[in-house]
Amino acid sequence: MDGDKDMLVKERVVIFIDGSNVFHAIRALNIKIDYSKLVSFLSEGKYLVRAYYYSSMPRVEDVEKDTPEWDSLMRQRKFIGELKNMGIKPRMANLRKLATGEWLEKEVDIMLATDMLALAFRDAYDTAILVSGDSDFCYTVETIQDLGKRVINATFKRNSSPLLRAVCDEVIILDDHIEEIILEKPKPKEENKEEKPPEEKREEKPKEEKRGLLDRILSIFRSSSALFV
Repeated sequence: MDGDKDMLVKERVVIFIDGSNVFHAIRALNIKIDYSKLVSFLSEGKYLVRAYYYSSMPRVEDVEKDTPEWDSLMRQRKFIGELKNMGIKPRMANLRKLATGEWLEKEVDIMLATDMLALAFRDAYDTAILVSGDSDFCYTVETIQDLGKRVINATFKRNSSPLLRAVCDEVIILDDHIEEIILEKPKPKEENKEEKPPEEKREEKPKEEKRGLLDRILSIFRSSSALFV
C-alpha cells in the first residue's frame, strides 16, 4: 500500500539511455560509470517506472571466434547481462558489418524514440529522462511535450547538442556529477574490463526522412488501442 501511495504522489519517470552516445562521451573523458548509480542519481526523489538502455551489437553468427571482435562481443554480452541484473532493460539492435570492415549501427535512435512516444501515449510516465546528446531526438521531445509530458536531458558536455538542451524542460550536465555516478575501481586482482562494443558508425539519415518515419509511428499510435507491450 505504501508503494502505491508513493507512486501517486511522486513524479513518475522513465529513463532512456542512448548507450552509444554515453559510451563515446565517457571514453573521451577516460572514465567508467556505474549505470546503477546513474539510474539512482537521475531518479532520486522520483518514482522510477523503468530504465532502458539502447545500443547494438553483432549477431554471434556474424563474428568469427578467437578474434578480437569475438572477445569484444563476449565482453559486451556480459555487460548487457550486468545491466539486466541492475534492473535496467536493454533494447538491442543488430550491428551490420560493411564491406570496409566497419560496423554500421542502425535502428537504435528509432527504437528509443518509439518507446518514448509509445509510453507517453499510454501515460506511463510524467517525465522522460533522456540520457543523450543527440539532436535527432528534438522532434520526439517536442511531440512528447505536446502530450503534456516533461523531458529532462541528462548529457555530458563533450557530445551535448545545444538544440536538444534548448527544447528540453530541464538539463542535467553529468560532468558536474561524476563522483556520484563513477564506477569505483576494483582491486588490481579483481579488475574487470568494461565492455567495449565494436567500432560503430551511425547511419546518417536526412532529418526529413526521420521526421516522416516518426509521423507514421504517431499515426499508428493514434489509431490503435494497443500501443505498447
